[in-house]
Amino acid sequence: MISFFIPIRKGSKRIKNKNIKPFRKFKLGLLEIKIKQLKKLIKINKKKYDFEFIVTTNCKIVESYCKKFNWIKIHKRSAGLSSDHSLQKLIDLAPKICAGKYILWTHVTSPMFTALNYKDFIENFLKRKSPKKTSAFSADKVQKFIYSNVNGWLSHNTNIIKWPRTQDLEPLYTLNSAAIIAHKKTYIKEKNRICKNPIPIVTKRNNGFDIDDKEDFTELRNKKIFF
Repeated sequence: MISFFIPIRKGSKRIKNKNIKPFRKFKLGLLEIKIKQLKKLIKINKKKYDFEFIVTTNCKIVESYCKKFNWIKIHKRSAGLSSDHSLQKLIDLAPKICAGKYILWTHVTSPMFTALNYKDFIENFLKRKSPKKTSAFSADKVQKFIYSNVNGWLSHNTNIIKWPRTQDLEPLYTLNSAAIIAHKKTYIKEKNRICKNPIPIVTKRNNGFDIDDKEDFTELRNKKIFF
């Protein structure tokens, strides 16, 4: 079984009520979009994999909406699990309330990550997993010149060649937060939602788009939403 772990916290500092802010025809915005995407995933899955869906929230509106779907399990988050610095507590919680062999952590703030994206992500991970690679994350591949004020050039060794072609640079990967999957034992052993040698699974352009601030919300208005 694969457990979908979906944390949805009440309120937002950068965008008021970001997770349930009305958007286009969606009265509950990002929440409604994500539930529709997961509902379609169930449909196209055709019982190939066993899924469970757990929404952990401290928001009454989120809780009320999710109760309409009998395939969603609701976990009521306490105040201690709802602060700005509660991520580690949620990581510790996930294996305790998820029944699946694997835990897929996802967010409603990734509205471009569709049912097919989840399906492809899961299948890619299950094909590539190994005893040493027990987790994966949705990623954006970067092949650009990257510089750090502390460590200098991260993208290439200037002692070998000062300006290589960008296509010859070793790919780097940024985690885009659309999906993170790991064996349940990884959570327990590593106290983390990812192992030491995770598999970056590159998503198509824009599929990992994450809503973090007002500018992102404005940009989303110009994008077509798929399920």
